[in-house]
Amino acid sequence: MKALFVISSFENGAWLSEITHPYWHLIERDVEVDFASPKGGKVGWSPYSDPYAEGTTEPHDLVSKGFLSDPSLMARLATTLALQDVELDQYDAVHVAGGQGATFDLYPNKDLAKVLEHFWMREKIVAAICHGAIALGNIPELIRGRRVTGYPAAGDRELERLFGAGFIPSYPQKVLEETGARYQEAGTDAPCVVIDGKLLTGQNQQSASEYGIVLYHLMSGHSPVVSA
Repeated sequence: MKALFVISSFENGAWLSEITHPYWHLIERDVEVDFASPKGGKVGWSPYSDPYAEGTTEPHDLVSKGFLSDPSLMARLATTLALQDVELDQYDAVHVAGGQGATFDLYPNKDLAKVLEHFWMREKIVAAICHGAIALGNIPELIRGRRVTGYPAAGDRELERLFGAGFIPSYPQKVLEETGARYQEAGTDAPCVVIDGKLLTGQNQQSASEYGIVLYHLMSGHSPVVSA
């Protein structure tokens, strides 16, 4: 199996755990992963998501620490594929990572719209987390009426209070609701993962590991959870 990870090209725009946690949960189960971005080449992440950075909000993120300590993985984030050049047929799932940058260059984005539509129309898995869920606004007709989550508007308003107006140019919750999707959340900073058929969304960075595990379950067609 093989998955395509889409990451923002916006400067320091990604959220690290939303790349590293799903990556870990897939590759340890022998799923291949490629990284792509709108521009291709090097992508960067918010220092607040870097467990080694001063002022980080993720000091205990051991998964990201492990990722950052591997030169070969760091090299891959410096050489992402350009989104428009990706051969989509080789992948079983697409995952859109979040971070502030997603609201700048992943919506609206015609190339990403083509990517998401490709996977959707072939009944492959379409997945997005946190601010990355805004990318689903590129395919409004396809997600109308579907259950989704993503970073909540209340959280974005707080970010703009802290960092200034325009820090988040479009709110994922607002974009999703305007498409007619059925938005839901679990509360501030609470993990939340929503599955609607082969559409998977995660609310925030706190959901990154649960989201990654569920992504693998959807790709494999098997869940280890057995109900009594």
